[in-house]
Amino acid sequence: MKILVLQLARLGDIYMTWPALRALRRLNPSAEIHLLTRPRFEAAVKGLDAISKHITLPVSHILEPMVTNTDNSADSLKRLDVLLDSLKAERYDKIINLTFSPFSSYLTHYLTGLNTKVLGYTRHADGYLNFADEVSAFFYAQVGIDRPNRVHVADIFASMLGVEFTESDWRAPVITAAIKLPENYVVVHVGASEAQKTVSTEKWVRFLTYFTERKPNVPVVLIGAHSERHIAQTILAKVRSNQLVDLVGQTQVQELFPIIQNAMMLVGCDSAPIHIASLTDTATLNISIGRVNFWETGPKATHSFIYRADSSEALVAQRVGEILALLLEGTMAPELITRATGLISFAKEETEAESFQWRLASALYLGTDFPVSENIHFYEAVIKLDDVNNFALEQLNLHQTKGAKVGEYLNRADEIIQSISQLVADVRPIISWYQAEKIRISPGGSEDVLHATMTVHKALAQILQVYIPQDEQKLNEGVEHGAL
Repeated sequence: MKILVLQLARLGDIYMTWPALRALRRLNPSAEIHLLTRPRFEAAVKGLDAISKHITLPVSHILEPMVTNTDNSADSLKRLDVLLDSLKAERYDKIINLTFSPFSSYLTHYLTGLNTKVLGYTRHADGYLNFADEVSAFFYAQVGIDRPNRVHVADIFASMLGVEFTESDWRAPVITAAIKLPENYVVVHVGASEAQKTVSTEKWVRFLTYFTERKPNVPVVLIGAHSERHIAQTILAKVRSNQLVDLVGQTQVQELFPIIQNAMMLVGCDSAPIHIASLTDTATLNISIGRVNFWETGPKATHSFIYRADSSEALVAQRVGEILALLLEGTMAPELITRATGLISFAKEETEAESFQWRLASALYLGTDFPVSENIHFYEAVIKLDDVNNFALEQLNLHQTKGAKVGEYLNRADEIIQSISQLVADVRPIISWYQAEKIRISPGGSEDVLHATMTVHKALAQILQVYIPQDEQKLNEGVEHGAL
């Protein structure tokens, strides 16, 4: 069997893919497994022994003719054709797209042969987005910023592949340390995968000033990219400690494995080192800032802790320094989010309102009990949704019995459903589920498409009925008390 895995995202995403690739190898010991990444992030593949072949997508090479001369688009297309033809000639038995992007879906569709099994995003014959499996539909509907998902991306990958992780899937590659470091030290990554996820240089200075004064005998190793050299230089100039070791911009990505593996703890924002620490099982203090969804991309090391701040400005640097010192002393600060076992990777106390959307999504996809809401506007939205959905079903029935044209009415129904989603956040998991199911309808004859559309609307009606019968009385009580 020949398998192609697409992972065209960043370094951290590639490292989160490692355990899934190892599990895939365990299930297919004799398979030829190819991994496709972007050249910029190919360093994250070094040391990965689960694949047979690593392929890069040479975007710069393909676009070079157009960059040097805008009239050379034909040359760029020729280079793209050469790449695509070489990939298609492999005749893959299975393609697994772990990128979840529009471009990767087109690429997957192009490489799919008549007998190729596909997992992940691809395209229908008419070019519209297609989810090849239930997990991809879940990802589209429920995963991402401001979405309710509580399942880690690594576990989503495993679910898509139909595998269960073993301890051996989460291991570091054997890379000899090239840099001599103190016996006991803490690693601090001063950067992040995106600018909005970073701690300001000033706050790194305050954090390290407090920590080095409280723990003067604990060396701190600074790591980061070459573009983050200015942060390290400011820290070295302002933090009065002879225990700082500056490696920012002085290491290759793969060299971070032994550095992190031998550390007492890694401290950093959302970034590749956090996921390297998950593979080395190094204790981790993850500073999670702003719109980062730690449920999906947080650390998976056994001893992982998350310190949440709504923004870099809201982060209390001295407190983070104190929290780190306490952890090294064996004490966990009460505001930390900790690792958990089971489907949800992190244990965080939430109010009923905060966790409602996830419990609703869990009911839709995992078969758990539907949660009860204390929000009267949620029931209003459900009743409105039910009215719109009944209207759509009536139009579909009219088409079946009298041949009436329904396209315009169904489009209007979808517009209203989308507006309800924007007005009442708690109902979004249901609407996102509905929208994903509509996308999954395959192209075909008008009757086939309308039949599939009716099936989706009937399924939506069943979901909504979970709430409507038991809550109409509650809604009426709300009207009597002036809640509406």
